[in-house]
Amino acid sequence: MTNNGSGAERDESTLEQNTRWRQVTQRHYDPARDGELTTAIVFAVAEAEDVSPNEVTSPPLYESVDVAAIENAFFGSNPEDGPRRGTGVVEFRYADYLVKVRSDSWIQICEPAEIDLS
Repeated sequence: MTNNGSGAERDESTLEQNTRWRQVTQRHYDPARDGELTTAIVFAVAEAEDVSPNEVTSPPLYESVDVAAIENAFFGSNPEDGPRRGTGVVEFRYADYLVKVRSDSWIQICEPAEIDLS
């Protein structure tokens, strides 16, 4: 993206780097209780928005991230050794939120923080 100097257009990566995030909710993912990781993420986003999980529909989660790949990497099974335990954090944008899925089974939902520039 080009910037004509007017400030009207911003490079999205620069904007993303300058965004500060504030955690609004978190949810512990338990595959035995929650079923698919997608369900747990939708419930966490619904809690952040203070709506029913049925109201979290736009955009479809699969347009933002491959949840099955995260689930397989962090929580799937390894045929040779039993449960797979990848380590790390996957972050992705969903609607106006930054969603973090951690290998320790926590899902964190963050929103842009208000920054006082005065």
